[in-house]
Amino acid sequence: MTIFAIYIAGIAALFGISYFVYRRFNMGLAGNSRGQQFRRYLVASIVAFLPVIFAGLRLSAPPVAMAMAVSLLWIFTYNVLYDVTNRKTSPDYDNHMDIAFGIYLFGWLTGLYAILSPVGDTAEWILSVVETVLIIPPVIQIGYYCIYRTCIDANGMQIIQETNANEIIEYAKSFPKIKVLFTILVIVIAISVIALCNSYAGGTPLFYSSMSGMDETIPFVITVGLTVFFTVYIWKKRHGLFVRTGIAMLYADIQDYKKGNRLYRSNMHKRLQELNVELPGRGSGRPSTIMMVIGESACRDYMSVFCPQDRETTPWQSKMKEDKKHFILFPNAYSCAMQTVPSLERGLTERNQYNDKEFLSSCSIVDIAHKAGYTVHWYSNQGHLGCADTPITLVAETSDTAKWTRQELNKIQYDKSLLEFLDEVDPNKNNFVVLHLKGSHFNYSNRYSREYAAENRLTEGDDVHNYKNSIHYTDSILRSFYEYAADRLNLQAMVYFSDHGAIPDMRRSPRFLGFGMVRIPMWVYLSDEYISNHPHVAEALSANREKYFTNDLAYELMCGLFDIRSSHYDETGSIASPLYKYTRDMLMTYDGRIRIADDGR
Repeated sequence: MTIFAIYIAGIAALFGISYFVYRRFNMGLAGNSRGQQFRRYLVASIVAFLPVIFAGLRLSAPPVAMAMAVSLLWIFTYNVLYDVTNRKTSPDYDNHMDIAFGIYLFGWLTGLYAILSPVGDTAEWILSVVETVLIIPPVIQIGYYCIYRTCIDANGMQIIQETNANEIIEYAKSFPKIKVLFTILVIVIAISVIALCNSYAGGTPLFYSSMSGMDETIPFVITVGLTVFFTVYIWKKRHGLFVRTGIAMLYADIQDYKKGNRLYRSNMHKRLQELNVELPGRGSGRPSTIMMVIGESACRDYMSVFCPQDRETTPWQSKMKEDKKHFILFPNAYSCAMQTVPSLERGLTERNQYNDKEFLSSCSIVDIAHKAGYTVHWYSNQGHLGCADTPITLVAETSDTAKWTRQELNKIQYDKSLLEFLDEVDPNKNNFVVLHLKGSHFNYSNRYSREYAAENRLTEGDDVHNYKNSIHYTDSILRSFYEYAADRLNLQAMVYFSDHGAIPDMRRSPRFLGFGMVRIPMWVYLSDEYISNHPHVAEALSANREKYFTNDLAYELMCGLFDIRSSHYDETGSIASPLYKYTRDMLMTYDGRIRIADDGR
């Protein structure tokens, strides 16, 4: 077989694979789309092979084979994983530009190799670095699917972008060491193979064309021109093929979302100008404090105060439960999402699953507290996410004081450290204090100290066992917050709820894997003074204790506790009001996709 026959076979193979992936791994294709993509991929495959042809490269040469491997990785990965994830649930979807990108990527890489080869070792290193970087997105997608059995979606991409270094280290440590070592070994081998392939001299370009009889100069110039064309066509900032691949578009969507959220801070002055708050209730005769504690990954299924356990996991809360006058437990509370950011973006603001409000134009709990005359303190052990500008951080930073525990690489910061911040709260002012816990965030054994475990006779075990230990530790932290505020800050009311739940014997997932992911604890403490000054609120909370609730209505709950009237407060959404309208059949989770009524428990 002549070399040009081999080239034709290569073109046919690249086109055949690309068109097969397109036809097999999508849903709802229109007839005209099939014909359009047939022509697109055929032309693309021919054009992508031109650098190989004009440079006279052998397809069997390792640098060419490596360029093809990288290209095929892009052609297959996103489309296949997206199809496997969504085929059973989605009636209609088409793939993105990953296939076209993969085809032209082959032309770009072989063109780079052809024109850089005369440089020698430098070319080998440049190509090796480029190809190593290019395989990272597909490899991450494959690894993500292996862990979660789903492709990366908007929720997953948001988690990836907002995960900090300590969480990555903790997550890696949660795997058996042999798996971590194996992963590292695979990475090292992959990089080594890329480097070895590009160092192979047997694929040195010849720059000839026996069909046209051209000398070396013309094929070289044509190869350079093709490579420049591929560079622009593939990598153009706004309309290039890369930015239209599935994973790049997903990344860009989350970036655009976060850019939009940044307007929240700049719009604060306008929101406060338009926000009217009335305080019809009788206030405390002396400075006082309302406290809101936001838990993390706490599922009430593992809390003794809500469900019987094989051992006591919430000794303080179980004791407080007996005081039904002051301590109101809500056994039917759910989160509106399975991740922190989408859950609290709604819980902290007017926006919820049941209205059409946008985050940027919604008033927050902090805005309401300011208008009600409170000095707002926000203390978090979640790690400062200001660099990502998450909605939680944006709301937090509108407080009078917003501080995060110091996050040091590979150092665990326990929730106990939040107690130190409370010394900053002035007892001579009316304060609204928000405390955001690390709670029961995976890895569970890192959520409590070895000293605490020894003092409370908590033994190490599997994930479920350690998860219960973390619940036990959170119980002690809640007790410390309560006692401090009651003794020193004239505590009037205290609210505790979790951002979302967890199924501890399953790895954290962006998918809905069961209602354990959204069954959360919630309770409200009221002092005698508060009950005396706001008897209608206390009566409503007590009357509604068995009713169903989702935490995107936490904003309305806090407005009820502040006992305000405002055009930015829908009293029918507040479980602290006798007008509370929501029933089990009306409530939703997972951004309105799943009915709470479908929970069989």
